[in-house]
Amino acid sequence: MLNSVIAGLSSGGGYALLGLCVVLTYRLVAVVNFAMAAVGAMGAFTMVSLTDDGLNVWPALFLGVAVSAALSGVLGALLIRWFGEHNERTKAAVTVAVYVAVMAVGLRLFGATSTGARRFPAPFDGAVFRIGDVVVSWAVVVSLAFAVAITVGVEVMLRRTLVGLRLQALSERPGTAQVVGISAPRLATAVWVAIGALTALVIILVAPRLGGDFSTLGKLIVTALAVAMVGGFRNLPLTLGGGLLLGCLEGVSASLSEVREYRGVIPFLVILVLLWWRSRHEVWDTAHSR
Repeated sequence: MLNSVIAGLSSGGGYALLGLCVVLTYRLVAVVNFAMAAVGAMGAFTMVSLTDDGLNVWPALFLGVAVSAALSGVLGALLIRWFGEHNERTKAAVTVAVYVAVMAVGLRLFGATSTGARRFPAPFDGAVFRIGDVVVSWAVVVSLAFAVAITVGVEVMLRRTLVGLRLQALSERPGTAQVVGISAPRLATAVWVAIGALTALVIILVAPRLGGDFSTLGKLIVTALAVAMVGGFRNLPLTLGGGLLLGCLEGVSASLSEVREYRGVIPFLVILVLLWWRSRHEVWDTAHSR
């Protein structure tokens, strides 16, 4: 069981990172971005295709991240220019349409689940230490450290820096932010570019463990949304904990032969349980406010 939990932590760190990307996008530009994982997968597969063609891994990594950053930046610029005055549901619907388009293009370029699996570089597969019979790999340490660093770093940036204050003003009062001289479109586009680059790095990090095909990686948006819901799309530490919890649940379920084949359902169950719990909470608050 301990081995399964630690193995789950390896995936949980990646899930937490993806959930953090969803929460950051929502907090900073007020959009639930359903296309995020597919855009990150596009950059990851650009990188691995270039390395397959003989390019060194570092320039390939730079180009792959640049592709995702550019795609995300274009999506953000289009949303700002054409849907800036629309509500959050409309913007989310646009990202769903973009998700469908990017998945279709990605599957056409890189192949489906059975035909498009690629071998991603796995520089963090070595063992760091053992806990009894359990081997803790660098992948676990790096993914957890990366997730904690982003959680702490973003909280500090938002609370203690001028850029963070401007980003909060942009997300909470975009009209007022422009009145006081903050270039809202430029700052929002920069957020989209940064989120695209970060998502590509996370997808590249988790790809060796979660499957090297475009379909599997693009569908990680479901897991990312479940993790973001744990944090209420705002709380970064809770999102980090939600990712680790989801990874542990998957690790434990993988060790049980009765439910192993159905562990992919766990993110959907988490979403349903959270929706049910919050609907009951709202009913409870409404009943007591009368």
